[in-house]
Amino acid sequence: MKKFIYQVKGFEFEDSTAFGTAWAQAKAKAIELHCPIFREVIKRDGSVRREVFYKGGLFNSIEFMREDNVKVF
Repeated sequence: MKKFIYQVKGFEFEDSTAFGTAWAQAKAKAIELHCPIFREVIKRDGSVRREVFYKGGLFNSIEFMREDNVKVF
């Protein structure tokens, strides 16, 4: 099972569902703090993928992150 850890300015929300309860909590916190949402996806094999939520409405690798393409809630 994958684990999704959403990160918003020092706050972390964890879930086993991609857009479950933790996503809703992270989104509410990001709106409150007016900032982006980052997440770590941890696969069964232990590999970790670092992502950020983009203006296009999806998570993708932080390697493509620029100030003008990241969604600030």
